[in-house]
Amino acid sequence: MKQIFSGISLSKRLTMGLLTCLAAGHIASAQVPNTTGTKPTVVSSLTDNGITTTTFSNGQVIKTVADGYYLDSAFYKSGNVLRSTKPKSYWRVTDRIGIAIPFCKQAEDNTMFLRPGGYNSLTLNRFWGKLGFGLMGGYQNFNVSDDYKGPKGQIADMIAKTRTNPNAVRYDNQGSYEDFYLLIGPAIDIPLSKKFNLDVDFKGGLFNTSAPRFGAVTNGAFGSDQVLYRLNPSASRNQLGGMLSVDLLYNIAKNWAIGINGQGFLTKTPFTVTSVDPTGSVRSALTNEDTRAHGGCNFGLALSHTFGEKTGNTIYSLLPPPPAPVVCAVPSLQGENGMMYDNGATTIPSFRWKSTSASPENEEYIYKLYKADGSGTPIYQQTTKNTNLSLPANVSLVNGDDCSFYYYTVQSSVEGKCLSEAVAASFGYKAKPVVQNIAPAKPVEDQYMFKIFGGSTATKYFGASDIDGYRPRPRRKVRRVAPATTTVAPATTTKPADAGVAVAKPKRLVPRRKKSVASNGTGVSGVSTYSSTVNYENVATNPNIQWPADLPLPKNPSVYEYEVQRLNAGDCKPTGQVAKYKFYIDPKKPNDIRIIPDKPKK
Repeated sequence: MKQIFSGISLSKRLTMGLLTCLAAGHIASAQVPNTTGTKPTVVSSLTDNGITTTTFSNGQVIKTVADGYYLDSAFYKSGNVLRSTKPKSYWRVTDRIGIAIPFCKQAEDNTMFLRPGGYNSLTLNRFWGKLGFGLMGGYQNFNVSDDYKGPKGQIADMIAKTRTNPNAVRYDNQGSYEDFYLLIGPAIDIPLSKKFNLDVDFKGGLFNTSAPRFGAVTNGAFGSDQVLYRLNPSASRNQLGGMLSVDLLYNIAKNWAIGINGQGFLTKTPFTVTSVDPTGSVRSALTNEDTRAHGGCNFGLALSHTFGEKTGNTIYSLLPPPPAPVVCAVPSLQGENGMMYDNGATTIPSFRWKSTSASPENEEYIYKLYKADGSGTPIYQQTTKNTNLSLPANVSLVNGDDCSFYYYTVQSSVEGKCLSEAVAASFGYKAKPVVQNIAPAKPVEDQYMFKIFGGSTATKYFGASDIDGYRPRPRRKVRRVAPATTTVAPATTTKPADAGVAVAKPKRLVPRRKKSVASNGTGVSGVSTYSSTVNYENVATNPNIQWPADLPLPKNPSVYEYEVQRLNAGDCKPTGQVAKYKFYIDPKKPNDIRIIPDKPKK
């Protein structure tokens, strides 16, 4: 693809771009209001006991508290106060001197045979509070041990390989190991007490290292010296490295402190080795370039001096009070609330309200209409400046024969800066009434429980006109319930009197036999035996005596006892005795039931 470049030169395009930026900057600055004239001025400034109070024309108050002084909490604990702290700043220069100890693997150095030397460093740090930053420069050297002449060094190994006479070997030591360094990095000043401080420096940078110079020679040809082994510094001496320094200082004066120092460093040392080639027939020299890691620990004394100190302070700014917020007043509804309209009515409620604000001309109102179905979504809303509103024709409220409930809210707003709480009202339309055909309740008939006892054989009828030999049987007086104690005429048929009414299923009882009474005892004359056995029990709505259709007739004329009790209509429990009397029945005339009176008529 071919690229087509414009013929405009680079300098012209740069000039046009600069002019465009200047023009845009001028337009932007023109849009920013000029605030130079509105900058607040200082009204008053007062310093008392390390606290400077400055008041500005816009109402802002600034209190500057010097280091070591304290401000009352009533001022700076206010929610409208900004706090900024300016830490104490100062310069500190520290000089360190002591013993430098090299680090050797397995406590031996079979390459350079270094031993402890000395160091001296100077540090200049700028502190802001506890943190600082600065430079460190220094020098350290390490001596060469005579062990390089021993049996473990490279020289002894070379003597063995070349089979050189040890007596013909001459050793020389021309220089020790040296380091010059210039480092940069952070520092921390930790006050331990009023008299003790802990300074920690971590610096990194450039190390200029010089390897030591030592070796051995032997006799060569024509009386000259032949180099057997020699270690020399490399030409590329500059290497990167780092150093950590820790000082424990004791303040002996206001700005002077003395203490102990410990350092640890790490870098690399390049060096060259010149030795004889043991494999050749002619002794020739070989030179190799190598690099080794170099590190160590330094221990000594430290002397520091602090100058250029600036006292720190804390600034509390009491901001001017914010402008009064715009308040939206809640409107007051004037329409009917909770109105329910009849089914089929087309009446639309009136939506009217009244402003409660002191300046209603600045208000506008937000009206929202909701259907009370739980959705929470308005079916109609409108913003108006009027205090009344009519729904448009396309908003239908009546929904047939069902109930329809609605509610609406009104809120006031002032220039879109605030929104009042919503005031609400409700209304609704009634549902169509439902016509229900309720059948009249069937009257509850009284029910009675009756029992038939006895079944004694009788030889004659005991009527009111035939009272010969009648002796009433002693009996316990029965409490009668009025008006059911009157004697009822016997039925004319053998079927139940209330045949049209449902009668409960007869409840058969196991006869409970009692001791019979002889005819010569207390009883009725002409009755051979008498028994109180329950022969029959049932429930009916007619309390009159009649012979049950499902009870077999006696074989001979007999006397029975009849008992009637009224039942409660709620739980069908007996509520009391209605009547109890004896009757005579002849199986040949079952419909002719005769009541035997308790006492003969006179």
